[in-house]
Amino acid sequence: MTSSVVDQKKTMDNVTLSPSQPIDKSVEGQVVVVKFGGNAVQSATALETLIEDTIALVKQGVKVIVVHGGGTAVNDALAAIGKKTEKVNGLRVTDSETLSVAVKTFVELNEQLTEKFREKGGNALSFSSKSANPLIAEKMGPVYKGDERVDLGWVGDIVSIDQGLLESWLWAGWIPIVAPLGLDIDGHYYNINADHVALAVAAAIQADRLIFLTDVPGVLQSIDDPTSIIRKLTPEKAAACIESGIISGGMLPKLKSCITGLSRGIQQIAILNSFESHALMKGFTEPEATGTLITGEEDAD
Repeated sequence: MTSSVVDQKKTMDNVTLSPSQPIDKSVEGQVVVVKFGGNAVQSATALETLIEDTIALVKQGVKVIVVHGGGTAVNDALAAIGKKTEKVNGLRVTDSETLSVAVKTFVELNEQLTEKFREKGGNALSFSSKSANPLIAEKMGPVYKGDERVDLGWVGDIVSIDQGLLESWLWAGWIPIVAPLGLDIDGHYYNINADHVALAVAAAIQADRLIFLTDVPGVLQSIDDPTSIIRKLTPEKAAACIESGIISGGMLPKLKSCITGLSRGIQQIAILNSFESHALMKGFTEPEATGTLITGEEDAD
């Protein structure tokens, strides 16, 4: 255990949170990875409720790891220095200057988020520094933009997860807060898509559930109709939706990743709107009523 993590220790006394709904005792000991979207992290109102819900889950015996994004904050930081954001297939082209800005932004967001958990009484630990980073990465290979082969620069693929580092704190009652930054064997940072981080962490620790808190109410049958939520999907039905063209845009790579996540041992994945009141608690207890549940169960509607 690294000294930078040890130094963050704080007790969890006097936490008095009432969850929005009671949770069945049978969920005690379940492991959940929750991904906070970047826009929610920057919204004071949404973030406060998400933190309260997370701590309420922990108080009832659920083990929670939080992975956060922050792409909008990176865009803003780049714009402030006059640098244009460039993405290919949803991935940020990351030269050395962009990497420096991204690392600074993500580390600051991670530390701020960790402190907000502490202010609410949560036993939160920051996992973003070089001395406390569970993501082992390597440079991602080139991708294609049409017929053009593009080198994304300092964008990483996750090679492995230091699950012992996470699990030792998780099972001791702590809430790891993980930034979307990886390190290679030489100690170089890589920018990593936060969805990919959440999926990799959940698969590595064989999480019972993975919850994506996004800017949309779930997987939509019609992208222009926020009420057209597909409440439950199996990998087979998800693949059929992708093939038919129902699923498109930014939801397409997310859904493909979710299908892969189920094949790697994650039991359930939920996609929820982080801006709905108590989205996390509601989504934990009733994911189908709150957003979209993706599961390997064949009896899905």
